[in-house]
Amino acid sequence: MKKYHLTALAALVLLATPLAQAWTYSDGDTLLIFRESGLNDVEFNIGNISQFTNLPTGTTITVPNWDASLVTTTFGADLTGVSVIVAATTSSSAASKASWLTGQDTGTVVIENGTPSDWQSKFWSSINAIGTKPILNTATAASTNAYSIDPSSLYTQGASYDYIVTGSGQRSSQIAVFGGNASFNVEGLAPSSFAFWRIAPRTSAQYTGTFTITTAGLLTYTAGPLTTVTPPTILGVTRAGNVSTVSFTTIGSGNYWLTYTNALGGSSTNWPVVSGPIAGDTSNHTLTHTNSGAAGFYRVYRTP
Repeated sequence: MKKYHLTALAALVLLATPLAQAWTYSDGDTLLIFRESGLNDVEFNIGNISQFTNLPTGTTITVPNWDASLVTTTFGADLTGVSVIVAATTSSSAASKASWLTGQDTGTVVIENGTPSDWQSKFWSSINAIGTKPILNTATAASTNAYSIDPSSLYTQGASYDYIVTGSGQRSSQIAVFGGNASFNVEGLAPSSFAFWRIAPRTSAQYTGTFTITTAGLLTYTAGPLTTVTPPTILGVTRAGNVSTVSFTTIGSGNYWLTYTNALGGSSTNWPVVSGPIAGDTSNHTLTHTNSGAAGFYRVYRTP
């Protein structure tokens, strides 16, 4: 009988033990997310946003506090096509409210200038949930500051980036634009450079710097000035045989890339880079794409 009571007591202690937690999230923390359709979301808390906002222009740092081996174990040693998102937000009650998000397309970000309530519902609520829900749900820590979460599992999906930003999966086709909350593509695709934007109520988004990731998973950040960027304008598309030529405007800096899809919506991996880069110099330029499809869509984006 005594043995039975001891076993029962041990079981009660085990049930009372909380799940392993990777982090204690606070608004102001920076979240680094890797995702690819059909695989787990790998999410890191890499520390306070100030590490990316208080740097002199041109300073380049290797992004700290994350484990590349966990990412390559999940997605493979070659990270080509894996989406990378960096996100942070102040608290909803902060005197100077702001959120930060990466953006693959630097052209349309500048129109984000909603009211404080718009900002809270579109950005703060999702970013805060990405930070807090893994702790509240059944997500299990993958390391001391990371979660690997299956967005298709009924047991863990509520804690995943995919599920949260798409409104409990109701807007999954709009995941690349933060579930339809952003007017721009927030996913950078490896290997590439992609912008980092500060989004605050009633102000144009501000370009704060550039993240760059290699196929092997080296992630760096280069600080830049808080300036807006003039988007490229597509001037025309001509076709000769199987070759499409896209003409567009440029400014006097950065690199321009041509992407293509034959199906609007869905993941940003549906818009692969098909040509580029070409350096901007304020002149109009062209990029070409050889494709036998009967119809399709082109987009030009700029990386700093």
